[in-house]
Amino acid sequence: MNIILVKPRGFCAGVIRAINIVNRILSIYKLPIYMNHELVHNNYVVNFLKKNGVIISENINNIPKGSVLVISAHGASKNIINDAYKRNLIVFDATCPLVKKVHYQASYANKNNIDTIIIGNPRHQEVLGTIGQYNNAIPYVVESLHDANRIKVKNSNKLCFLTQTTLSIFNTYKIINVLKSRFPNILELGKNNICYATDNRQQAVYKLARITDLVIIFGSNISSNANKLLEIAKKYSKAYMIDNFSYFKKQWLNNINTIGVTSSASTPELLVRQFIRYIRQYSNITVKEITISKETLSFKLPKLLKI
Repeated sequence: MNIILVKPRGFCAGVIRAINIVNRILSIYKLPIYMNHELVHNNYVVNFLKKNGVIISENINNIPKGSVLVISAHGASKNIINDAYKRNLIVFDATCPLVKKVHYQASYANKNNIDTIIIGNPRHQEVLGTIGQYNNAIPYVVESLHDANRIKVKNSNKLCFLTQTTLSIFNTYKIINVLKSRFPNILELGKNNICYATDNRQQAVYKLARITDLVIIFGSNISSNANKLLEIAKKYSKAYMIDNFSYFKKQWLNNINTIGVTSSASTPELLVRQFIRYIRQYSNITVKEITISKETLSFKLPKLLKI
């Protein structure tokens, strides 16, 4: 049996930065450390942080005054940040810089009274954080082609759109085309808000699924980018998303010659390596790694945490 590992996979630059921020804080400050939300949407990472003294509190008012608060990689609304400072919390912002870019664009639209359509999941933490950059007018949110075809706006001549960074590149472009067709004057404040890591991993799993009999995606079901990888893979191959090797079912190996393996942008490489060791118990395997694109981007830590 052959196993093909595709690159890029696993942690993106934004997740690496967020985890490095927390690790640095844990080495400096007394426990516990608080977070406004799960740092990233991966069960292994979240459980690891909890075991090391991190407490997740979605209600800022429940955090003791003077405590350390880490803003998750998904970002937060202006109200949450303001409430944190009112409680004299020591705030460290682990928001992915690419999400932060969307916040700047949202703030620009808010200050200039430009109506905004946000393409994304209205229940996702990132979208909630972006909505929270507005106070002049609440933006519209569209999640599907159906939404894009039905949405009504107040002023189509002063309108822009933004996107969640972890969407399907294929579906999002279709939605954008509908919006541009319906609202010819709509502004695109960010040329492309879907992040490089989301794009790269989706392109990689697309190619992987076309050359394998089975695709295993490591990620948690609460992860937007993991779910999008699964959606793409299922179009071209059998595909399953699992948190770790213990969720793998041996019957999935029946009549399978080649397994493709990838992982979401919030998933540690450790879980992939554990899976390889697990499969070796049941089959003689050959492991091959293919690279679809290379990633070199990195983000700096906040000044206060630099060594």
